[in-house]
Amino acid sequence: MNSDATIDPVQTHLVRELKHSRPLTTLRVDPASRYVAAGAQDLDIQLWDLEDGRLRTLSGHQSWVRSIDFSGDSKQLYTACWGGVVNIWDLTQDAPPIIRSIPAHQGAARWVRASPDGTRLATCGNDLLVKLWNIETGEQELELKGHERHVYGVDFHPDGEHLVSQDLMGVILIWDLKTGEQRRRIDAGMMTGYDKKFAADMGGARDMQFNACGSRWASAGITKVVNSFAGIQDPIIVVFDWETGTATRQLRAAENFKGVAWAVRFHPQGFLVGGGADKSGKGELWFFNDGSDEAFHTFKMKSAARGVDLVGEDRLAVAHADGHVRLYQMTGDATEPDA
Repeated sequence: MNSDATIDPVQTHLVRELKHSRPLTTLRVDPASRYVAAGAQDLDIQLWDLEDGRLRTLSGHQSWVRSIDFSGDSKQLYTACWGGVVNIWDLTQDAPPIIRSIPAHQGAARWVRASPDGTRLATCGNDLLVKLWNIETGEQELELKGHERHVYGVDFHPDGEHLVSQDLMGVILIWDLKTGEQRRRIDAGMMTGYDKKFAADMGGARDMQFNACGSRWASAGITKVVNSFAGIQDPIIVVFDWETGTATRQLRAAENFKGVAWAVRFHPQGFLVGGGADKSGKGELWFFNDGSDEAFHTFKMKSAARGVDLVGEDRLAVAHADGHVRLYQMTGDATEPDA
């Protein structure tokens, strides 16, 4: 990658493809931007080394992996699966073993995130609970109750002392991790809807992230649900102010895009990146400037985006439903795609 090139999302183009045999479900890039880990509609995690191209397959889950995170030093990987199990992997070995397997939730474990200081994991799931785990011992430190529906996502505030969780109905709870108490309840009802055809509530955060200073966080999901199983709904990314807890922005794709916003990332240069899947199985990346709710650039992709993460500042890694991780460069460099 060329770190000296000027970042320009309008110049976004494909530079590399990493192929797997099954549709991908999620993706995460390590803090050093060397490794990309992806879950798929099988029981394994695919771990690519972006420097030498080596692929390692991590086996040990008994159901599909929904969420992935790395330790700050890139030596450990954390994975949460639909079976409720969270695994901790040792990436310092050629064949990464499971250091610890935690039966974290009854039903699906939907999300896992490592704390800023690297000592704790936060998880959430279909048992309506948010839990904090000691990474070194695997012991549960906190069990946070307050959600009344499935909890879809969690993220640590950069101060490490607070946690945000969001459930199916758009209820967001802010927790004080020193006391385990709920500090604030926020209604993000615009991120849910009722599917009359299937008589079911639809919603939940598909991705969450704080900006670097912790003044804002963003949540990706759906709104205006008509027939969710047919993909007839609108993607939405909502930006919240940390101090007030208010939703300050509601970012949306073009009017003709029906589907799900699966990912959101704050870029260090101030713009925001979203990614999603439409009802036809194709994908898009959306780029938003600060202060505008309309994308200043949309990049169309041939397969649905199930996860997006930054690779350095000039590339994006995208997990696609067609089994590929694709790397897209946000500069004008004429780099040809490679396998």
